[in-house]
Amino acid sequence: MLAVIIASVLSPFYIDVAPEIRSTYQSLGKIVEDRPMQVTSIRAGWDSGLLGKFGVRNWDVSSLTDRRSDVHRHALYHWEWGPTWQYDWQITDGWTLKSDLTRSWTMYHGFKDAAANKTYHWWQIDQSLENPYLVPFYRLRRSIRTSDYLYFKIGVRRKFNVWKSLYLTPSVFVEGGNARNLKRVFGKNINGGDWGVGGAGSVSFRLETGWRFNECFSVFAFVEQYEVVGGAARDTNAASSYLCAHNDWTHGGIGVRCSF
Repeated sequence: MLAVIIASVLSPFYIDVAPEIRSTYQSLGKIVEDRPMQVTSIRAGWDSGLLGKFGVRNWDVSSLTDRRSDVHRHALYHWEWGPTWQYDWQITDGWTLKSDLTRSWTMYHGFKDAAANKTYHWWQIDQSLENPYLVPFYRLRRSIRTSDYLYFKIGVRRKFNVWKSLYLTPSVFVEGGNARNLKRVFGKNINGGDWGVGGAGSVSFRLETGWRFNECFSVFAFVEQYEVVGGAARDTNAASSYLCAHNDWTHGGIGVRCSF
């Protein structure tokens, strides 16, 4: 009841907060850290109605262990922020195309190698076709300036209402990109040559369950299976000295989503 009252007072302004604890940090198709991490996503802005939502976002990740203390300090070491625009186009009853455009800066902080403390610039678009059946979605990120690569994520999901406010959402998606992105994820191709024009680097199977208390508050948990695809990518990843280079990895997490 209190959440609904707060939401009505803040309208047409909005704020979305989603803190999570994950057993693994998977970023842009790469297992970056295979020990527990804390992730927080915050969005705030103005819902114009006809023209969509205009706002800003902040996304940060913190290590919950000291396992990689030789690389970066404990706790916060990576955050992203920038302006966003979200727009929902209702095509017909029950069918909506959701779009999310972001211009962001990613800042790495606390690395002992001073050269690793950088700021990355990128554009990203997320779209999904929401419907009662099977929802296709994709993400396209173009990194510019200091790190020039193209990343993509393409998948499908289906939400099942199990009982009252209990839901279950299975999904599958592939991640990859151009040759620069595959080199960023896996390193130099040990089988010789380059990564060609690029392509898929991994596939993930995700199962999320959650409970929606009301339109402003929900809790969730998920389990996910990560698999590197392609002989060259698996060979290169298996031979990597990178501490968290896994060809097959099961991970999960829990979190809360709040919207006002």
